[in-house]
Amino acid sequence: MKHHYVHMKKVMRNHWLVACQDSELGRKPLGVTVLDKPIVLFRTEQGVHALVDRCPHRNVPLSAGWVKEDMLVCPYHGWEFDSEGVCQRVPGLCEYTHGTHTSTTAVPVRQQDGFIWVRLSEDIDATTEVIDEDLPDSETNQPFDLSFLNDPSLYSFIWRTSVKGNLLNTVENFLDATHTHYIHAGLIRTDKNRQKVNAKLTAYRDSVEIEYSGESKQAGLISQLLERDRQTSYGRFFMPGIAQIEYRSKKGLSMMITAVTRLTSESVQDIYAIVTVKRGIVPNFIKKLVITPFFKIALKQDIRIVELQQKWIQRYGEESFHSTQADLIRPYIEQLTTGRYYDKPYEKKVMLLL
Repeated sequence: MKHHYVHMKKVMRNHWLVACQDSELGRKPLGVTVLDKPIVLFRTEQGVHALVDRCPHRNVPLSAGWVKEDMLVCPYHGWEFDSEGVCQRVPGLCEYTHGTHTSTTAVPVRQQDGFIWVRLSEDIDATTEVIDEDLPDSETNQPFDLSFLNDPSLYSFIWRTSVKGNLLNTVENFLDATHTHYIHAGLIRTDKNRQKVNAKLTAYRDSVEIEYSGESKQAGLISQLLERDRQTSYGRFFMPGIAQIEYRSKKGLSMMITAVTRLTSESVQDIYAIVTVKRGIVPNFIKKLVITPFFKIALKQDIRIVELQQKWIQRYGEESFHSTQADLIRPYIEQLTTGRYYDKPYEKKVMLLL
C-alpha cells in the first residue's frame, strides 16, 4: 500500500485535517503527528497556533517547551518563536536580528466544532512534495462540518482511541456490514438471523454513502436494547478520513456514530469516536452510561481484528485482496483518497444478506 499512501498524502494535504479536540490543548504546547509530520500546537491570548515541531537550532521538539506570553519557548536554549514561526529572541546573543535560518514554519490552523484542524498544503519543509495541480479542486476551504455537535436537539459524547492499521482497512472495517456477524456476533448481528437488505450506493465528489433499507432491528444485543424500530441505516465516508454510521426509525435519528480520523501515519490512525443520539426524557448521563460499555466492547473487537490484519499484511510483505459484490464501499474510498472522483453522482444497487 506504499504506492497508495504516497498518492493519498498528496490528496489529503489539500484538506483541513483534524489535529485534536480543542479541549486537549491547554496551557502547555501539544505535539501531534499528521501525515507523518510532527506539529506543535500552542495557545496564546491571540488564539491557537501551529508550527512544525522542530527547533531549527538543534532540532529539539518545540512541543517539549512552554508558552511565555505570546511566544513558544524551546526547552534547550530558550529560543522564542512567535505564531508565524519567526524566532524573536536568542537569549545567548547580545544583539539578534531574525532571519529565515533561525525560523521554523507556521502551519495553517483553525478551530471549528470543538476540534482543531491543520492544513499541510504548503511546503512546510524541504522534503514536502509539491501539490499536484491535477488533483480535484474540492471544497476544502473549510474543515469538515461537525456542526451537529452544536445541535440542541442532539446529545453527543466523544472518546479517543488509536488503531495500528492503514486508513483504508480501518475505515472499511468501521463501515463494513458483513463482518458484524462474526467479529461482533451476538452484539450487533448473528449469522443465523440474516435478512435480505437492499443496499444503494451513491458516490459523490468528496463522499460515498450506502443506504440500507428493508432491514428490521438487528438480532444483536445493541439493537435489541437501543432501537425501537428501524426504517433505514447508512454507512458514509467523507474526505478526509471521516466515517459515519447512522440508524433511523420512523421518528428520525435513532443513533449516529462518527469516526473522525487523525491521519497520523500510514500504519497508525488516531480516531475520535462520536456517538450521537436524540435528547429526550432519559437524562443524557444515563444514556452515556448505558451505551458506552457496549460500544467499547465493539470498538475493542474491531481494533483487535484490524491490528491482526495489519500484522499479517506486514508478515507477508504486501496486501493481496480479492473482493466480491458484498465488498461495496472500499473501491470508492480508494478512489477518493487518491484524488479520483465522479463529476456526477454514481449509483449502484445490490441485495445483501445481513
